Amino acid sequence: MATHLNIVVVEDHQDLRELTCMALANKGHHVLGLSCAEELEDAVKGSAVDVFILDLNLPGEDGISLAKRIRQAYPLVGIVMLTARSQAKEKVQGYESGADLYMTKPVDFEELCAALRGFVRRRQTAPEGILTLSKLTLTGASGSVRLSSAESDMLMAFARAPSTRLETWQLGQILGLEMDGLNKASLEVRIVRLRKKMVEAGAPSAVIESIRNVGYQLSVPIQIV
Repeated sequence: MATHLNIVVVEDHQDLRELTCMALANKGHHVLGLSCAEELEDAVKGSAVDVFILDLNLPGEDGISLAKRIRQAYPLVGIVMLTARSQAKEKVQGYESGADLYMTKPVDFEELCAALRGFVRRRQTAPEGILTLSKLTLTGASGSVRLSSAESDMLMAFARAPSTRLETWQLGQILGLEMDGLNKASLEVRIVRLRKKMVEAGAPSAVIESIRNVGYQLSVPIQIV
């Protein structure tokens, strides 16, 4: 992977956000600054992100909750927490939510840059069994398969959903279907086809599990790039 990273900074303090983004950009990284978690989905949709740098005291959804969602959606991504919270129990909570590095403000910028170089090394090899989704191509240990636009949309939604679980009506919205009896049967056919493609790419057989009277749950990690 290239030395220069795609970095998203989520920090509600404008001056600090701009300073952090400028310092990272001066090191050659591509940096996007956001003021809150609610801006994240639209801002990074379809983009490859290497590292998220998160404040914890954000308006709306806080950094701990956001880190958990990011870790589910991007298993290999780097997550750095920059915060004024310095108690040991707060650091433990940060790491348990998915952070790779927990740094207290004011941050040592050289230490941050050293951590980013570590993410470069880690991302060069993916853990065994993980699948990578890049637009309409799904890649795993057995090779790459081509997905339809609807299949890619479903996988991306699964990867980003809490607990990687989607209800039937949510999948209907993604596919533009009213969930009557006929379309539920159509959805099941689509899920079967998607499972088959995931297995072809190298995933185990139980990749999307059916949850009776609820919907479906993704049971393998998906890295979106």
